[in-house]
Amino acid sequence: MDSRLAMPSRTATVLSPQRAFGQRIRELRLAQGLKQEELAAHCGLFRTYMSRIETGQANPTLTMIHALATSLEVTVADLFPLEEAPTQSSAQRSRTGTRGRVR
Repeated sequence: MDSRLAMPSRTATVLSPQRAFGQRIRELRLAQGLKQEELAAHCGLFRTYMSRIETGQANPTLTMIHALATSLEVTVADLFPLEEAPTQSSAQRSRTGTRGRVR
C-alpha cells in the first residue's frame, strides 16, 4: 500500500461559505444558551430549516440573516466568520476582468 494514502492532509479544510456561516450561527446560538427550536421560533422558522442553516444545507436570504442577527443580539457582520485579509495579489486579481463571474 502507498504510504501517502494513509497520511493526513497537511492543508487546512476549506469550508463552503454556507457551512462556515452555519457553524458561526451554531456557535453564537450555543453561546446564548439557546436550543435550535428556541432560535428558530424567535426568527419565525421551522427547527428543521434552522438545522439546515447550521449544517450549510440552506442559503438564507438577507432578510433571514437580519432576523438571525436580531435574535442573537449581534450585528449582521458578527454572523460571518472572520477570515484573513486577502493578499494584495488576490485583491488585484478580483479587479481585473472578472465582473459578474464567479470563480
